[in-house]
Amino acid sequence: MIAELTKPRRVELILRQIDALPTLPAVAAHLLALTSSDDSNAKQVIDAVRSDPALTAKILSLCRSADRGVRDEAITLDKAVVLLGFTAVRNVVLSVSVFEMFDPDRDGERDGDTEASGAKRRFPRDAFWVHNLAVAILAELIAGGHPGHRDLNRDEAFVCGLLHDVGKLALDHVLPKAYSRIVELADLNHGNIAEYERKIVGIDHHTAGKRLAEQWSLPHVIQDCVWLHGSGYETLPKLDHRRMIGLVTLADNLVRRQQLGYSGNHAFRQPVDEMVAQLGLQQHIVDGALDKLHDELKRRAQALGMHDEMSGEQVLGSIQRANQALGRMNRALESQGRAAETQAKVLDAIGRFHHHAEPGRSVEDVLDRVVASACEAFGPGFYGMLMPCAAENDGGEPGTLNTSGGWLVNQYSAEGKPLQSQVIDAPPSAPDLASLDATQPIGVDLMAILPWIADYLVDADDLRHVKLMPLHSGWGTAAVLLHDRPKLPEWALLAPLCATWGGAIAAAGQHDGAKRLGEELAAANLALAEAQDQLLRTESMARLGEMAAGAAHEMNNPLAVISGRSQLLSMTLPAGTREQKAAAQVFAEAHRLSDLITALHMFAEPPQPDRKPADVLALLDGAIKQTKIDHGGRENRLPIFLQVRQELPPVAMDVDDMERAVCELLANAVQANPKSAVQVTAKLEPGGDAVMLQVIDDGDGMDGHTLDHALDPFFSNKPAGRRVGMGLPRADQLVQAHGGRLDLQSESAKGTTATITLPLEAPVSESEAANSE
Repeated sequence: MIAELTKPRRVELILRQIDALPTLPAVAAHLLALTSSDDSNAKQVIDAVRSDPALTAKILSLCRSADRGVRDEAITLDKAVVLLGFTAVRNVVLSVSVFEMFDPDRDGERDGDTEASGAKRRFPRDAFWVHNLAVAILAELIAGGHPGHRDLNRDEAFVCGLLHDVGKLALDHVLPKAYSRIVELADLNHGNIAEYERKIVGIDHHTAGKRLAEQWSLPHVIQDCVWLHGSGYETLPKLDHRRMIGLVTLADNLVRRQQLGYSGNHAFRQPVDEMVAQLGLQQHIVDGALDKLHDELKRRAQALGMHDEMSGEQVLGSIQRANQALGRMNRALESQGRAAETQAKVLDAIGRFHHHAEPGRSVEDVLDRVVASACEAFGPGFYGMLMPCAAENDGGEPGTLNTSGGWLVNQYSAEGKPLQSQVIDAPPSAPDLASLDATQPIGVDLMAILPWIADYLVDADDLRHVKLMPLHSGWGTAAVLLHDRPKLPEWALLAPLCATWGGAIAAAGQHDGAKRLGEELAAANLALAEAQDQLLRTESMARLGEMAAGAAHEMNNPLAVISGRSQLLSMTLPAGTREQKAAAQVFAEAHRLSDLITALHMFAEPPQPDRKPADVLALLDGAIKQTKIDHGGRENRLPIFLQVRQELPPVAMDVDDMERAVCELLANAVQANPKSAVQVTAKLEPGGDAVMLQVIDDGDGMDGHTLDHALDPFFSNKPAGRRVGMGLPRADQLVQAHGGRLDLQSESAKGTTATITLPLEAPVSESEAANSE
């Protein structure tokens, strides 16, 4: 019934059954209270012991065998209590009480215990008590040999050692059938009985013993020895009796090595000399205690009434168990030798695979190398590789199987050479290859996918013999190896090789993905850099606009006065005089400054174009004519040629603004001293969504610094007084107002190409959207 319960419920039930075990006898409980009180006296202890004749006999027998220098006829209960001391008497009473409570002759089936019915116990209680008594005696002898260690009381060491495994008795008493199975598994596998206790019943004898010791209100030192013995000394909490726990662990380890009695624990985690050094004990004292152990065990067992005679059968039994353990070890070593030979072959295959590994190899190359490695390790035969292809923009983890992109099916020769590779569509009801159990090789019924892969595995003698071997990686199953090898090493040994193959395939897939991601990232970085440059330019224009608005407001009135007075003065002065020329020059410069302020206004309040469908050819023709007028009016001195090789659709634009922008580009081209002529072209963009207007010259060109700042306001590489550096920035702003883009390409002494890109469908500006509402 307990096996059917969930684990937490099962543990709770077991703990409740342990809590329901009988309490200590009245005399033992009374003595425990008396010896724990500072107000108790010897008479009270003697009266309590005298009330139980059996306890009286045990204490007298123990005192005679304790080698305290007294004669048999001289010993009395009063003297025995005084000679042994309160602690020793208490420990004797506890030991005898616990031994008699779990006496197999008295331990009948309890009412309602369904597990006990018909159960034959395998737990050897007599041998168990021999082991516990030996641990108690050895702990007592070692503690007595170190009188300078005040935290190692020999009497406490005895009772702690005697009761350290009391939890095993409790579990055997509560669950005899289950505990018999635990004992059988521990002996069969030569392991630690506590591990099987936790696996089968959910609780080990450490916890069960602690619960029982708490119920009996035993001293804390006993409780903690029962609970924590067997733990590494460095892991124990900082308790006052920490070394007592370590002493019991050491004594238990030594007794198990001597094969005295039965403990169920066949594992040895730490060398004895290290444990002795950790406890600060002297090795020769520990060795001397071991030499006395057998004689003292025989004498003490008789005193406690555990055996009528501790004869040589116990020694012979320990030798027999030691021989059995040695036989098990030899068989285990043979099995380990065979496993080591197989493991060496697997490790050799892993080493050869890594030896041929090269960084940056493609997934296909790695798949071929995996099959070649499998052929070396398993022998020639049929081999194939099945790997779902990653779909475009697949958001899954790198290296994981994904059937959305189809299946890659590779077939190889018997020697592992690639034969063919094809990508096929995944079956409509394709199995989830990513969920294949990667803990063992699988013989898979291929009937579900046979129609899909049979045509691509033509060299297989019989597809019914083909098996699937998932190649797992940290991201999941990376690919599936198909083979027809009948015998392979155990999966526990083969798993590292499969993990190596799967990891290499997944890493190659991740590398390929990283390459694609790097290319996309580089393109994104370029776009981001351009966006940042545009943002910086926009912010600069905004700050310049704020400054320009303020400057224009402050300069307009004074400039109007200067311009008007200088013009009036120029008209009133005699023509040709120096004064009249000076006044005319003041008027001209005032007019030039007025143009600059107008340009500044343009940055302060960008113009909103009045877009209407217009003919691009007419626009360019008008811009060319205006440029020739502005720069001398003689056509032969301004060789500007217009080339339009295709019919262009109308473009929505503000003709005046765009003509002004093209004129600015033509002015820069004319002033660049072209060697032959200035060419103006117009054509559709390859996508057909925009028109490209280009002004090309083969003049002086621009160096890198000039090109980087050509669209910055007030920047000019011309001599001072020639231009104010507002032409190209003004053209750029006019083009941007139309949703277009101005690009410059130039090289010193080779000329410049200025390109205006205008969308055929003009975007709606914020102001236009507001007006439409």
